Amino acid sequence: MSDDDLTRIDLNLLVVFSALIETGSVTRAAERLRSSQPAVSRSLARLRELFDDPLLIKSGKEMVPTPRALALKGPVAAALGDIRRLFKPAGFDPAIDRRRFRVSSTDYGVLSVLAPVMGELATTPNIEIAVDPLSDDDHQKLASGALDMVIIGRTPERPELYRRRLFTERRACLVREHHPITRDPDVMAGRPPTIDACLAWPHVVITVLGDLTGSHVARQLRRLDKRRQVAVQMPYFSVAPLLIEQSDALLILPERAAKRFAEARGLVMFEAPDVFGTFDYWLVWHERARRDPALHWLIERITATVGDPACA
Repeated sequence: MSDDDLTRIDLNLLVVFSALIETGSVTRAAERLRSSQPAVSRSLARLRELFDDPLLIKSGKEMVPTPRALALKGPVAAALGDIRRLFKPAGFDPAIDRRRFRVSSTDYGVLSVLAPVMGELATTPNIEIAVDPLSDDDHQKLASGALDMVIIGRTPERPELYRRRLFTERRACLVREHHPITRDPDVMAGRPPTIDACLAWPHVVITVLGDLTGSHVARQLRRLDKRRQVAVQMPYFSVAPLLIEQSDALLILPERAAKRFAEARGLVMFEAPDVFGTFDYWLVWHERARRDPALHWLIERITATVGDPACA
């Protein structure tokens, strides 16, 4: 049967066929379908023409199906089931449905957002998360479907992007144990050091998307007409702490990451100067996926695990 032939078929006829084969009566089929007997009779006539078979034959007060009708019963029921599922609202069951999520993030995002939900994801073996590094064209990848979600520390401005704020993050300083700055009076008192105290030491600088001059810290330093000595510039949050263990370099990074590295590697963490401020951390996805139940399942799991209720 060609596509042209299919366009001439009224799918409602399959519904009528199903009612007739199950009730064995035009009257009862009409009642079930909330239709009239003449309308059901006309549909039966069209079905007989379509299948070139009587389908139902009068036998006393009942109508009995022909062999052709009995052969059609299962396929018609299956076809109607498929059609109903087509129009059923999309759902997602992580216990049985398979999904591979493509996420763009820094290693800080993996550490602070994805790592805490891995325990729950371990119970959903059909779920896979593939992480790509952040890039300047992530918004295009979201639009094309190459990415499902971006985890990022700056507010997305494009109107086609949806977002959820997870938490507000402070910046912290990290140095080796016994670093001279740990004897700074402010640091010893549990206060942030002055900006000049921080700038007295070389810095290991983490640059997202490779932009040394575009970071918030760099902009604040320019605003204050301050300069820092950059010892090493790199895009890796997780590797940067290794470079300060055997040197007097200082590292400024998000507080959540700083706490983990301080505990894991015996480093010293203290608050960064207030001028460096805070930033919000976001989940970002595209308008095309706003009705994707699988993606929203993941968003809700992340929010429930690491989201700050004050940011909801």
